[in-house]
Amino acid sequence: MINTEPWTGGTDEEYETQHFGFGTQKLKKSVREMVEQKIRSAFEDMESFLLESLELSDEDKLNINTACNKVMSMYFERAGPSLEVIDSEIDSLMRVPPNVLLPVDEVQLEQTTEEEYKKLQDEVADLKRRHERCCLMLKFLNDKLEELSSLDEVVELAKKDMKVTDLVEKDLEERAKVNHKKLLKRVNRLKATVIKTPED
Repeated sequence: MINTEPWTGGTDEEYETQHFGFGTQKLKKSVREMVEQKIRSAFEDMESFLLESLELSDEDKLNINTACNKVMSMYFERAGPSLEVIDSEIDSLMRVPPNVLLPVDEVQLEQTTEEEYKKLQDEVADLKRRHERCCLMLKFLNDKLEELSSLDEVVELAKKDMKVTDLVEKDLEERAKVNHKKLLKRVNRLKATVIKTPED
C-alpha cells in the first residue's frame, strides 16, 4: 500500500476548507488513494488476463499471483517520491497565506474600543445579575409550590376527617332518635299501668 498520512485537521485545514470547500490534507489523501486504486486495478486486470488466456497449473497460477503482488508493491513504493512532489504542489497552490482574510472573518477587522469593551462587560455583569435573580425567584416559587402542595394535602385530610365526623354525628343522631322512641314507649306503658291501677 502507498504510505498515506492520517488526516489531523487543524487551523490551516479549517481555513482552507472555508475557502475552497476542502483542505490540503484531504486532497493529498484522496490523490494517494486514487493512485493506489489505479495501480491495484491495473495489476488485478493483468493477473486476470494471464490466468484466463493461458493454460496454467495451480502452481503457475500461484506464482503469477505472487509475482503480480510483488510488482504491485514495487510500484506502490516507487510512487512515493512522485506523490511527495504532488503534495508539495498542492501545498503551494492551496495554502492560504496568513495575510489573507476570508469574507466570513472580515468582521474581526473591526477594532473594539475600551468604551465598547467596558459596555460589553457591564452587559455581561447585568446578565449575570438577572440570571441570579431568576434563580432565586425560581427557588422561591418552587418553595411556595411545595407549601401549597402540603396545604392541599392538609385540606384533603381535613375533608376526610369532616366526612368521618359527619358520619359519626349522623349515626349518633339516628341512635338518639331510636332511644328516644323507645323511652317514650316505656313512659307511655308506665302511664298506662299507673292509670289502670285502682286507688287504695
